[in-house]
Amino acid sequence: MSELTESLEATLQETRFDAGPYGSLNASEMRTVLTRGGQTRRLVESVARAVIPEARLTELAERLGRELEDYVEPGRERIGTGLISLMGGALDQAEPTVTEFARTLVDAASTLGSERAVRILRGWIGGEPYRFRMMMLLTGVRCAEPLALEEGVRVMQLPTSSDELDSHLPSSLLRPGIGSADFLGRAVLAIDGTAGPALHRPAPDRGDKSRRGIDQVWASGAIPCLTTDAWRLQFTEALSLACDHCVRWTHVWRDVGDVQAFNRYGGSLESRDELARGETVGLRQEHLERARDIDIQRHANVQNRKTLDMAIGRWINSKRPQSTLADRFIELRIAFEALYLAGIRDELRLRLASYAAWQLGAGLEERREYFKLVRDAYDRGSAAVHAGDVDDTPENWDLLSAAQQACRAAILKRLADTERPRPWEEVALGAPGPEGNA
Repeated sequence: MSELTESLEATLQETRFDAGPYGSLNASEMRTVLTRGGQTRRLVESVARAVIPEARLTELAERLGRELEDYVEPGRERIGTGLISLMGGALDQAEPTVTEFARTLVDAASTLGSERAVRILRGWIGGEPYRFRMMMLLTGVRCAEPLALEEGVRVMQLPTSSDELDSHLPSSLLRPGIGSADFLGRAVLAIDGTAGPALHRPAPDRGDKSRRGIDQVWASGAIPCLTTDAWRLQFTEALSLACDHCVRWTHVWRDVGDVQAFNRYGGSLESRDELARGETVGLRQEHLERARDIDIQRHANVQNRKTLDMAIGRWINSKRPQSTLADRFIELRIAFEALYLAGIRDELRLRLASYAAWQLGAGLEERREYFKLVRDAYDRGSAAVHAGDVDDTPENWDLLSAAQQACRAAILKRLADTERPRPWEEVALGAPGPEGNA
C-alpha cells in the first residue's frame, strides 16, 4: 500500500459523515448506504458532508500535493480538473486547492475504498482521460438482447423492476419529480466516450475563473453525427430509417461510473416531452449497423444534405404514433417534395410522380405502379392541406403504408447515390433509370 493510500485510509477511518436526519455515519456505514441503493442512498448522498480531523486533512493534503506536483499552480496552490466540464457544478470548483481536492478524495474513498480511489487518481495523473457513457432513453424500439457496435455504441433493455433499476442509473438522475417508472423496461442507447485532460495546471492570473474545456470523443470519433450538436436527433433518425419505425429520445444523461464518486453532487439530465410512446418494434443487430452506415452516408452526401434532412424528418413525422391520418399524409407529401421538387414550382404533381417512378421502378409496369402510388399519396396530402382532413378508411391507411415504404426506399437510394440527382429534363426525355434500368 502506497503512502498516499495509507494516509487516505487513516483519514477515512477518523472521518465522520454528517448525514442530517440520518445521523453521523462512519466510513463503513457510509459505504453500506451508498452501495445499497434505493431512496435512502440518494437522500444521504444529497446531504452528507465529511467532517475530517484537521491534522489528518493537513497530512493528506501534503502527500497529495507531492503526487499532483505537475498540476499545481505555484503561489495559489490550486489544481485544474475537468470534473466540472464533464459533470457540471460551480465554476470555482474547477480549480480547487490541494486541500479542497483532498476532501474530494476522502469523499471518493467513502464510496470506492481508498485503494480504488487512489488507483483512479494515479491514472489521471499519468494522463488517462475520464471515461463515461452518454445514455439516451428511446421510444419506439425494444431489444431482446444487448446489441453493440465495435465503435463503442450499445443498445440494451433496462430492467422492469424498480429494485434492479437502481444499479443501472446514477443516483443523481432519479431526482424528485423524475420517477423510475419513466425508465422501467425501456430501451437505452449507450455511447462510449472519453474526455480529457482529466487534470491540468491552471493558467496564471485567470481572474474570470472561466471553465477550462476538455476534449470529448464519442464512439472513437468514427460516427459523424456523434461529433455534432445535433447528435440526439440525427442518430435516432438513422435508427428510424434502419428499422422502418419512428424512433425518438425522451431522456439523455451522462453515466460517468466511478468518476461520480469524485463529484457526488454533479450530474445532469436532459429530457423532453413525448406524450405517446406508441407501438415498439424489435431492434436487431443489423438495424444498429445499418443506422451507423446511414449516418456515414448522410454526412458524406454533401450535394443533397438540405433536402435529405427535410425528407428524413418529414418521413419520420409521418410515422409518429400521435399523428392523425391527415397529418401523416401532409408530412409524407412534404418528404416527397423535398426529395423530388426542390426548386420546381409548376407541374408539381406530375413531376413528383414521374420522377419517383423513374427512380424506383425497375421497368415500365413497376413504374406505372409507383407513378399511381406517389400521385395518389400526394393527392391525399393536398386534400389534407386544403380541406384539413382525409377519410379514415382502410384503403387510405394501406395507401399511407405503401407510400411510406416507397419514400423510405427513395431516401435510402438517395443516401447511397454519390452523384447529383438527374435533372428533370433528362428524366422527361427518357434518361436510363438508376443502375441502368430500362
